Amino acid sequence: MDLTVIICSYNRASSLFNTLVSLEQQALPAGRTWEVVVVNNNSSDRTEDVIGEFVRKGNLSLRYVFEKQQGLPYARNAGIKQAAGEILAFTDDDCITNSDWILSICNEFKSNPSVSGIGGRVELYDSRDKPVTIRPFKERIAFESTAQLFYLVPGCNMAFRREVFEAIGGFDPDFGSGKGLVVDDTDFIYRAFKHGFKIVYSPDVLVYHNHGRRTDDQIRPLKKGYLRGRGGFYCKHVLAGDGDVLKMAYWEIKPLLTDFLKKLCLMQSPSEEACVIANLATGAAYEFINKCHLARRRFF
Repeated sequence: MDLTVIICSYNRASSLFNTLVSLEQQALPAGRTWEVVVVNNNSSDRTEDVIGEFVRKGNLSLRYVFEKQQGLPYARNAGIKQAAGEILAFTDDDCITNSDWILSICNEFKSNPSVSGIGGRVELYDSRDKPVTIRPFKERIAFESTAQLFYLVPGCNMAFRREVFEAIGGFDPDFGSGKGLVVDDTDFIYRAFKHGFKIVYSPDVLVYHNHGRRTDDQIRPLKKGYLRGRGGFYCKHVLAGDGDVLKMAYWEIKPLLTDFLKKLCLMQSPSEEACVIANLATGAAYEFINKCHLARRRFF
């Protein structure tokens, strides 16, 4: 098997249906074999029925995986275990793949043998949605610096050679939206980059994000999850002695603290800075507690 598409879904039966329809409409690369692995992450809606419908239709080489432990890292790792492809591609259950998505992924890896990972373009599916969780860059960009980590390669549109997972493992179960730390994909990408794997962003690898968030109230929990995720990411790697991540954390936190103190001195409200600092600290605290629990289990 040349390529496996892994989709993890939790209580998004309707949007998952649209994602799978878009995969049925792919322009197939000549001489290439591919499959779809859909992981039901213990959903309580019609997710299983939707997957069963596509299995019965037979238009896709589709396999169903059930993962009881909720959390995107658990679901992604379950999909990886079942994947037969030499290339593993990931998209989300609220994304619509462009008709040449599979073809573009295959062409990228074929024309660039030294590339081990690809991030792709993400555009809004519905212009009424807020312009968040997108990657609209139109130029091809090499991942060369940790400064690119939080904005370049999107978790909803990425693909890696199997050798990457064999070398660095899967996604860290300490992270993921189920635990309030939206950073499992970023952590994986960072570990791959630190291991020396070449990663690029390709605008030709395109999906449309149908996330449906149109108000500030809908965006706020997402931003909180990303901030807490960054805090958890910083904590994990700083505790492991990673000087590069320590510098990243320093250069994010220093101006926040500076602006916080300036506003206090000027009798202005530093609420925005305080919110960011609090969420970063909360994420770091979550990860520190996780590491303490893990160490305790190992010791006893």
